[in-house]
Amino acid sequence: MTRSKASLLLFALTGCLHRSPDAAVLGPLVPYFTEEHNDQSNQPEYIVFADQLTATVFESLKRNAHYRITPMGTRLVCPSNPAPEPHCYSLRARVIKLMGDSAIATIERTYFTGGPTQAVWGGTIRYSDDFLLLRRGGKWRVEKRINGSSMIAI
Repeated sequence: MTRSKASLLLFALTGCLHRSPDAAVLGPLVPYFTEEHNDQSNQPEYIVFADQLTATVFESLKRNAHYRITPMGTRLVCPSNPAPEPHCYSLRARVIKLMGDSAIATIERTYFTGGPTQAVWGGTIRYSDDFLLLRRGGKWRVEKRINGSSMIAI
């Protein structure tokens, strides 16, 4: 009897190892991210996840008709586009700091502009938003957006 209980416990613990604790913290950012892009004219057309954690957390975007998810490792280059905003980018979410029942997390959107066929310029634009998340009753939620930044590298 004890041997079967130990096997069952080992099996349960093995299943827990696949789930990153950061994924639970980052989960509430998904609705925030999709609400942020309600303006149909500026929605990204293509998204590539920058890492496996982001792909796991934002997996529901694959079922959202507004986004086209490309395979990880794909480098997206936005073609010459008359629209003022880029429509393709790499998405990364990560936990910056975890302190008990509070956490600081970030969503980064990296746009690759230009390329060998464009005569104007080519570079990278990175938008980053930092959030304070709180855990209450065992569930994480976004308390507030605490910072936003953009960086242009030519």
